[in-house]
Order: sequence, then C-alpha cells, then structure tokens
Amino acid sequence: MGDIEMNESVLKLQNIILPYDIDENIRRYKELMYRTDVLDRKMNLIYDIKKDCHIIKQYDSLDFMTYFNSLQIKKWNEYTNINAFQLRLIVQGVGTVELKSYCRNSKSVDCSIISYTSVCCEDKEEIVIDIPNINKELVGFSIVALNTFKIYAGYYVGLVEESKINDVQISLVMTTFKKEDFVKKNIEMLKKYVLNKGNDLADHFFVHIIDNGRTLNEYNDDEYHLKVYHNNNVGGSGGFTRGMIEAMQLSKKPTHILLMDDDVLIMCESLLRTYYLLCVVKNEYKDNFVSGAMFDYDLKEIQYEDIGYVHIQDGSYGPLKDKLDMRLPENLLMNEEMSQRKQENMYAGWWYCCIPTNVIEQKGLPLPLFVRGDDVEFSLRNQAKFITLNGICIWHVGFAGKFNAAMELYQVHRNSLIIQAASDICRNVDFMARLKPMFWKEITQFAYNNAELILDAIDDFLKGPDYLTKLNGEECLKKYAAKNDKLRAIEVFPMNYHIQSEDPYQYVRLNILQKLIYVVTINGHLIPGIFLKWKPGIIAYDWFFCPGRNYMRKKLIAVNPKDKTACERNIDRRKCLSLIKRYCATMNNYKKKHIVVETAYRDAFGRMTTVDFWKEYL
Repeated sequence: MGDIEMNESVLKLQNIILPYDIDENIRRYKELMYRTDVLDRKMNLIYDIKKDCHIIKQYDSLDFMTYFNSLQIKKWNEYTNINAFQLRLIVQGVGTVELKSYCRNSKSVDCSIISYTSVCCEDKEEIVIDIPNINKELVGFSIVALNTFKIYAGYYVGLVEESKINDVQISLVMTTFKKEDFVKKNIEMLKKYVLNKGNDLADHFFVHIIDNGRTLNEYNDDEYHLKVYHNNNVGGSGGFTRGMIEAMQLSKKPTHILLMDDDVLIMCESLLRTYYLLCVVKNEYKDNFVSGAMFDYDLKEIQYEDIGYVHIQDGSYGPLKDKLDMRLPENLLMNEEMSQRKQENMYAGWWYCCIPTNVIEQKGLPLPLFVRGDDVEFSLRNQAKFITLNGICIWHVGFAGKFNAAMELYQVHRNSLIIQAASDICRNVDFMARLKPMFWKEITQFAYNNAELILDAIDDFLKGPDYLTKLNGEECLKKYAAKNDKLRAIEVFPMNYHIQSEDPYQYVRLNILQKLIYVVTINGHLIPGIFLKWKPGIIAYDWFFCPGRNYMRKKLIAVNPKDKTACERNIDRRKCLSLIKRYCATMNNYKKKHIVVETAYRDAFGRMTTVDFWKEYL
C-alpha cells in the first residue's frame, strides 16, 4: 500500500457493484457488473444470503472491467483533486487479482496488465491495491479464484489533501404527477440506503418530493430529511422550480440541487457517486452540471443519452452520443471518446441533473413552460458545462414508447420558439424552417390533426408572454392531447393480417415523376379519387416518414408495432384546403408580429425567472 501523507484523507469514489447490491430489475444484466470470456462454461457470482457475500467458484475467472465497476481514471484526474487511487476489496479465499488499464487502439480494445496481487485470506480481510496514475481512459480488474472466493464489498478510493475536500450538501427534487408506484419505491430505497443514519449521505442529503397530483400524504419524515409538498399541477418546470425555491430556503442551504424525474428506476449508487465526485471536484469545475445518463427501461443495457444538443440544421433535439450497449468493453471506451465531442447548444436533461445552487441564484429560475424545453433553456441560458460519470444514471420509462403528437408537435415547438425569444438562445437555429416542411409532411400522410397542432404551436407563441404566464398548463395539455390519433389494437381492423405482415419502416422509393406528382398534387389531394389506390398504405405512427408508403392512397393505416396498435386515416380534401388556408394566415401573422412578440418575451424574461414571480404563479 502506498504511503498516505499526514494531510491526506482517504475518500471513497465508487463502490464495486455486484448483482445483489442493486434492484432486481437490473440484476439479470450481469454484463454491466462483470463478464467472462469463457463461452463453454457457466460462470456466475453466487450470493450467500447468510454471510451477505458474493462467491466465485473455484477456478472461475471473472472480469470486472464493466460499466459499473471500471474506474474512469482519466476523468477523475481531469475533474478532481485526487492525488492517487486505490482498489480496495473485502474478500476471503485464495486467488489472484489482476489490475488492468484500457484504451482504444484503432477500433479495438487495448488492454495492459498493471499488476498481479496474490490473495490468501483465511478470514474476511481488506486488501489494498495501489493504482498507478496512468494516462489511460479506464482501469479495471479481474479475479481468478483458486478456491471458493468470497467478495463481501469493494470500492475505489482516492487520496486527497484534506484542504481540498469540498463541503457538499445536496437537495434532491423529484417532481411527480400520479406516479405513486415509482415514487414510493424510490422513497423507500432512499430511506434505506441514503437517508438512514450511518450512511455516507445521511447528513448531506435532503429530499423534496413535489407532488403535482396531490395524492402523496404519508412520506413527510424530518428524521430522514424528506418532505412532500402538495403543488398545483404546473408541470415539470413548475414542480422543479418549487423544489428549487424550497431547497434554497432550508436553514442549511444546499450547495447543489439534483433534479430527477418521477417515472425512473434509480440506483442509490448514482447518488453516492455524485456526492463523492462533488466532494473532490476542482475549483474550475465547481459550476459544472453533473448530468446523469438515461438508459432505456425496456432495454436496460442501452445508454440512450447523457448530454443532448439542439441541432442547428433543423432545430430538433437529440443526444450528443450514439446509442450504446454498455455491456460491451469497446463501447465503454467509445463512450469515453464521445464525451470529448463538442456541439453548440448542449444541454442536460432533467431526468437526472445536479446543478450548483449558486448558478440558480445568479442566473434565475426556469421559465414557466409546463413541460418540454425547460431543461434545454436552463442549460443554454447558463452556458452550462457538464460532467458525466459511469454509474450516475437512471432507467427511464416510456421515452422509447409511442409517439405523442400533442407533446412532440405542439408543446416542443411552441416552447422552442418561446425559449429562443425569451432567453435569446439558439440564435443560429431556425425553428420555423423545421415547422414548415413538417406541416406539409403531416398533410400528405392525412394527419390533419398533427398539422393543426403545428399551427397551434405558432399561434399560441404569437400570443406573447402574458398568455404564457396566465396559462393553465394542465388544461392546455388536455385540450391539445384530444387531437392525438386514437390508436386501437391491430386485431380489430378488418385487414389486420395485411397490416401485421407489412413492415412500416421498410423504405419504398419513388421515381422522379412520382415525386413530382406527389408534390404537385399534395399526394392526391388535388386530383379526382379515381386516380387513387383503394388498398390502404401501411405507414409508421412516429417520426419515420416515407412518401413511397403513402403515395396516392385513399386510406392509410398508421401503425405502432411496439404495442401492436394502429389508427386509420382517410384522405379529406376539404380539411386539407382548410388547413392550407390557415397555414397561409398563420405564416403571414408570424411574419408581421414575430419581432414585436420576441421583444415582449425578452422584456418579460427577467420577471418570469424570479422567486417573486414564481411564488405568485405557483
């Protein structure tokens, strides 16, 4: 073991995660915790419930260079004051611990052996393995068991000067609306593993549950630093803002406010790693947001996003990184490389985002947007920089579910126009350039209500900040949600066999003449029905758009294969022409008024982000 200086402290950085340390819903994704390269033998950790330990069978070899159990040593060196690193394992048995470093060499994984440590412990014992300060992305370890080998616990630690350890107080704000099952489970887990006296975070954590549905009553608990606030349904932005205000009014004001969605599966280790990271973060990174990764709740190994950005080309929002299967070692290293990507207009989603309190105090509270865009605006307004770390993550429900037109076409686009006007951000993004072709796309696939929602978004934006600040967001959402297509089970359709036999995502090409006819006739709206096909076209009910699939049809069936539902759309020339007339009027109105309206939003911005405004609004 390396020498510890008199003024140095040993600080835990992250725990080694084993299957029975985490939620049973994640447990079966063992490759996130350990792997084996031997395909012809079944090698698993066995859990001994009496001794509370995991057992490696004799002669088995397990590799812990995984998403949860590798050390991102390059990031820890870059962002923190850690002077040296160690791996500590509490074990019993005879075996070998092999410490390794990893980086990418071209497209392959380059592994180097750092050290071998022989272990021979008759009783439970802590072994300490020094990790050299190397310029590699990842450090991991593997264990070879020479007899039955028991692992009781493990963790990476850092040696840091006591004067460079930060005092960290975190207030967790979770906004919920009638998601009791998720919230109750998460509260119980927090009380057991985070807020319970004796845990590392117990005296450094306060939980605020903002209950927009006003259905939770029994969870106020001063002993556990947990409080539920009944709130009007003012959406995510209103709920998170209420939580920020309550947090900043605590007698011991938090250094950080952690925003988290309600319909997520969380792992307490994420909260611990966030705390440990903030305890040793360098001064130059103290204002960085810690952005947790969002994993797919249905495909729990898939990392979907940790940082997003607004695309300059079309004003859409999307992840900075590619979707990655985090069971694969090469993707762990790819994830490190992608963390270096830089784009304009980057933001952190509020499914898990830890924000320094002083940033909120200096730059103001969020805008009252109800849902969608509040996290984007807040990050961009603050020109936020971000830290991401493996194991700081959540599993989100429904993000990969069915397309919600009212949310994606009305709420997102209305709010995009508002945040650009009010905050003066995304000036290089032309959101209208995205909306115009989108309107025509919806018309040509007979999604007339969707086209209406796009125009509704522009019209409501043009009503200005007074409309926004007096708006009942819940009623507004219900009003526009009523325009969503009503999906039914595919089985109830007369042609259900035909519908299920076609792949709505298979691309069908049009030749140059067909493309011309498609555009000039607005896909058959301007020609007699005799020229249209009677057989329905099968299209996708989401963002996927393929003119060849809806070309010259009288009827379309929009299908969501994920939940085996669909809706029927029929060509309606009168509706089409009515919407085109409204489109022209809306665009003329926008052209005349948008500069005046944008100025009004900008003038109102300072007031809309104050505590006084929000207390009245709430």
